[in-house]
Amino acid sequence: MTVGYPVSLIVTEFVPGRKLAWSTRVDGDETGSTAYHGWVITPTDEGCHLLSEETQQGDFFLELIGRKHPGALCRYHQASIEGLAARPR
Repeated sequence: MTVGYPVSLIVTEFVPGRKLAWSTRVDGDETGSTAYHGWVITPTDEGCHLLSEETQQGDFFLELIGRKHPGALCRYHQASIEGLAARPR
């Protein structure tokens, strides 16, 4: 689930401790909306630096998420990253 909507993810890149990426087609979306999300992890003396970026295409993201719930994906991603940062090492 992403922002309360079902999605099926396919991991496209995985390098333990360094990189993770996935792609998706939104479940049940007949317009073919897709997304790609990647994380680059750089170890530091204090833990790590996480660079996260996502791209989205299609009506699902523009109409349903963007216009009906502005900022929802940004808040969702921010909360996820803050949750990771708060986890004990």
